[in-house]
Amino acid sequence: MFGNDPKASEIKNWTCVFETGQSFEAEMMKNFLSDRNIRAEILSKKDSAYSVNHSQLSLVYVYVPDELVEKANAAIKEFEDGELLDETPEDDQ
Repeated sequence: MFGNDPKASEIKNWTCVFETGQSFEAEMMKNFLSDRNIRAEILSKKDSAYSVNHSQLSLVYVYVPDELVEKANAAIKEFEDGELLDETPEDDQ
């Protein structure tokens, strides 16, 4: 019915950089990217009528503008590797 390989929607000038089955993970990644001055938006395909966490009924995507994909991918790798760098400028400390 939904196919075996769900794909993120094509959105002009935006690229999907993260996908998950949990809304809170997508929110967490969006906030992390925002903290790194990377604009991010969430597209949820989660159907609230069903409490499932599989297939296309539950996917949540994080998108960034095309020009920020490289920066976003580097930040996501940093996040996933647990090697978080302090991005706070010296003046703010």
